[in-house]
Amino acid sequence: MSNAHSQQRRQDATASAEGQVSSNPAPLPGLADVEPGSVGIVAGWLSGILVLGVFIGFALHFGDVAVFLSTLKSADPFWLAAAATCQIATYACAAAVWLRVLSRAEARLSFAGLFRLAVVQLFANQALPSGGLSGAAIVARGLARRGVPSSLVTTALLVGGFSYYLSYLIVGLSAFVILWHSGDLGSAWLPLATAFITVLLALAGVTFLLIRRQGRIIPKTALGWAPMAKLATILSGARTDMLRDGRLILEAFSLQIGIFLLDAATLWIAARSVGLTINPVSAFLSFVLASVVATLSPIPLGLGTFEGTCTGLLHIMGSSIEGSLAATLILRGFTLWLPMMPGLWLMRKEMNATVPSTPEGIDPEDPRRR
Repeated sequence: MSNAHSQQRRQDATASAEGQVSSNPAPLPGLADVEPGSVGIVAGWLSGILVLGVFIGFALHFGDVAVFLSTLKSADPFWLAAAATCQIATYACAAAVWLRVLSRAEARLSFAGLFRLAVVQLFANQALPSGGLSGAAIVARGLARRGVPSSLVTTALLVGGFSYYLSYLIVGLSAFVILWHSGDLGSAWLPLATAFITVLLALAGVTFLLIRRQGRIIPKTALGWAPMAKLATILSGARTDMLRDGRLILEAFSLQIGIFLLDAATLWIAARSVGLTINPVSAFLSFVLASVVATLSPIPLGLGTFEGTCTGLLHIMGSSIEGSLAATLILRGFTLWLPMMPGLWLMRKEMNATVPSTPEGIDPEDPRRR
C-alpha cells in the first residue's frame, strides 16, 4: 500500500510540474465552463430583493419603524465584533477542509491562500447562483494556479461537497428532532422536513456514489454528451485512497458542522447585540430552519424567505418583531452583504492571476507561498 501511495504522490508531482508550463491553466475540464445566464441571474436577484423588500415592509407594518431603527442603531459594538469573529472563523473552517485534503497528500499550501479562496467561493456562489458550481469552479482554478495537480483538486472538491451535504443533513435533522421533541413538529413543518431530508439524502447519496465509483455510475449512453464525458474524466482521476479515508471524511465533516454552529452563534450574538434575550437552542433552530426554507426556495440565496422565516421564528419564541428583524438583518449583513466587496476584489485577483514561475503546493522547501 505504501508503494501505491508513493507512486500516486510521484504522479501528482509530475502533474504539478506539467501544470507549470501554462501561465493560465484550466483548473478542471467542465467546471471552467460554468457561466450561468446573465438574464437569469439578474432576474433572480431582482426577484429576491423584491421579496426581501416586501417582507421588511410587511414586518414593519405590524411593528414600529421608529422602534426598529432605534433598535438597529443601538446594536452593541462589542457583540458585533464577536459576530464578525464568528464569521471569520467560518472561512477558516472552510479553508481547513481543503488544507486537510492537501496535507494528506503532502501538498503544502499556505492557510492564508486557502482562506482567501474560501471568501472568493462564498462571493461566487452569491453573485452567480448555480447550485455551488460557480464557487467550485473558482476554487478549482485557484488551487490549480497554486500548483495543485488536478487529481487533488477533484479530491478536495468531492470531500468538501460530500462533507457539506452530510453535515447539513445532520444539522437539519437535529433541528427537526428538537421540534418533534418539543411537540412543535406539526403539519406546517412535516412536509418541509420530508422535502429537506429527501433532497439532502439524494445529494449526499449521489456524491457518495461518485466518490466510491469514481464516475462509473454514469450511464454509457450519457458519455456521448461532452459535459458528462468531461465529468467522468474528472472523477476518474480522483485519489481513491483519500476519498475512502474515514478519518479524513470525519475531519471534513466536523469542520462543516463547525461552520453551521458558528453561523447559528452569529445569530445568537446578533440578537444579544440588539438587547434580545434568547437561548442558544432557539437561535440554532431559527437559523437552521430558516436555512432549510431558503434552500428549498426557488429564489437565489433565499432572499426574503430566509429573513421572513428567521424573523418569524424569533418572534414566536418571545422576541419583539422589531428586535427579531434587526437581529436577522444583522446576521444577513455579516453572512451575505459584507463579504461582497472583499469577495469581488479577491475574485478579480484570482481570475487575473497567472501561475508563478515557482508555484506553491508541492515544493516542500517553501510552504509559506501564497
